[in-house]
Formats: sequence, structure tokens, C-alpha cells
Amino acid sequence: MKTKLIFLLLSSFITGSLFLDAQDLKVGDYYALIIGVDNYSGDWEVLSNAVRDAKTLEQTLEQHYKFDYFRALINEEASRENIINAFEWLMSTVTEDDNVLIYYTGHGDYNSKLDAGFWVPADAQSSSVSGLISNTDVITFIKGIKSRHTLLISDACFTGDIFRGQAIQVEYEDSPKYYEKVHQSSSRKAITSGGIEPVLGGGSDGHSVFAFFLLRALMKNENKYFDATQLYNNVWIPVANNSEQTPQFHPLKNTGDAGGQFVFVKKGD
Repeated sequence: MKTKLIFLLLSSFITGSLFLDAQDLKVGDYYALIIGVDNYSGDWEVLSNAVRDAKTLEQTLEQHYKFDYFRALINEEASRENIINAFEWLMSTVTEDDNVLIYYTGHGDYNSKLDAGFWVPADAQSSSVSGLISNTDVITFIKGIKSRHTLLISDACFTGDIFRGQAIQVEYEDSPKYYEKVHQSSSRKAITSGGIEPVLGGGSDGHSVFAFFLLRALMKNENKYFDATQLYNNVWIPVANNSEQTPQFHPLKNTGDAGGQFVFVKKGD
């Protein structure tokens, strides 16, 4: 009996089930806010990849990962008012046990006099900041969402401006204890397609360079758990090697990040 117990404990240690079983990680609900704009009014150039990128991401998450609530704002739906309303929906609905993914793809803008970057809603008529949504506002909204984990993924020009300094986080390791630890600690992080330089739209299979490798990483993942660090590590090298942009991944300062990680939970076959 004693020998059998020792064997079971050793087997559990090797497989990781002693620390974490697929049924034991209590992850709460998953929310996805997905924004994609090709068709702009006013002075903004029409894009060709953003809507396809956004819709494909929504389909990928819905088919392959645990996501409970989706809100998608596509083209004219992604007005400044509707985007702000969607953030307010997350702030009023999400609980401290839940997880939030926010994805934005469309035009970005940078105001050198203000030293600030902006999202460009579908109804923006010009580069006047009165019709835009600043990266500072985005961070403020994220701070107001009472989730355990919030991950922002942004594929637009000048989105790297959202980072103002860096924060310390838990170093990734492929072990059950790691997932347990990073899930318990809160996180507010962002993956962006570039820094404050313009980013490229045209990529492969009708997607931007960034979206192509992002989607490929999510679809090729075969593990039950797949965190934001792993996602970034599967994206930044091929994007940097196949374009003039370098994706970034950092915690968002002063938003409540405690070094945790957003964990994607893959659905069973």
C-alpha cells in the first residue's frame, strides 16, 4: 500500500496533476471585445485587412477556446460612442474572477505635440483628437474593469505608445505550478503589433502580418493552457523577421497588474 502511494505521488508530480488538473483551475467567465474597422469616413484611408482579422479571431476563439461572452464592433458599429459603451459594459458586468480579452485593429494615430497615441473610430472625420480615443483613455478603462486578467491585443499604428515604462512579471516556465501561480495573480497586459512606428497592413492569406502569425499561434496550439507570454513568443519573432515592425508585450503600468498572466483555455476535442 505504501509503495503504491509513493508511486501515485511520483506519477502525479511527473504529470503535474498533483499541482494542477485540467478541472481544478477555476478560471471564471471569459469576455471578448473585438473591434475591427476597414471602412472609415472622413479623411481616413480605407483598410483591407482589419475586418477579416477581427472576424477570424472571433471565430478562432469561439471554436477553439473557452469564451463565454463576445461583443464585436465591425466597421460603422465601431463608432467612438459604441466603443466607449462597450468598455462601460465590461466595467459594469465583469467580476473579479473573470477574464477579458480586448482586440483592436484599425487605424492608429500619433499626436507629436501631445506625445500621445490614439485609436481611430470608424466615425472619426479627421485627425482632430476630439473624435479619437487616446491610449490613455484605453488604459483608464482597462483599470476600471474589475477582472482578474485583462489582455489587450492591438494591431494598429503607434499602439506601442500605450506602454509608459515596464513592470516586473513572473518569468515563464512550462510547468503546472507556473499556470497555477500566474492565474492566481491579477494581470493587465498588452500585446501590440509595433511600437510608435507605423505598422504594415498587408500580410498573408488576406491578413495583416501581425494577425496572420497571431491566428496561426492560436490555431496551432495543442496545449490545454496557453498564456499571453507563450502567445507573444510565438508571434514576435516571425513578425519581426517578415516585416519592419517589432511587436511588444508588457504589463500596463498603474492598472493593477500583479505579475499574473491571461490564460487561454483550449476546448476539448
